[in-house]
Amino acid sequence: MTRNEDTLRMLAEVEAANTDLAERAKAPTWYHPALGLLIGGMVAVQGLPTVGKIAAYLVFAAGLSLLIRAYKRHTGMWINGYRAGRTRWVAVGLAAITTLCMLLAVWLDRERGLTYAPLAFGAIVAVIVTIGGFVWEAAFRADLRNGGSL
Repeated sequence: MTRNEDTLRMLAEVEAANTDLAERAKAPTWYHPALGLLIGGMVAVQGLPTVGKIAAYLVFAAGLSLLIRAYKRHTGMWINGYRAGRTRWVAVGLAAITTLCMLLAVWLDRERGLTYAPLAFGAIVAVIVTIGGFVWEAAFRADLRNGGSL
């Protein structure tokens, strides 16, 4: 076997491994909607009294912990959402949209008396985060298939 053939064989093996990893990185179908409901719920509870928010934060923390555990069990790995690559832009965009929606919901509730604003924005954020989760996953898998790192 020549050096070029050996190099081509090794590159093909790396590409095959990246393709396998990209396939393994697919979350369960319910994962992104569950994450959307958790994040949307965090926005929706902003109109509650402090005790209610604290209880919701505990439920959020427990739910997030269960999601992480389920993802690790399903894929065998955990990936930082803000990793370098296309995914960072998706994650930063989702965080910015969620933050803006939460701030707007709180402002509308407290300053304008629109008590339904946190619920409405919570529902909007739930949908956006669900869609964004699928977009993030597609970007991550594309990064892996194109030779990107974890």
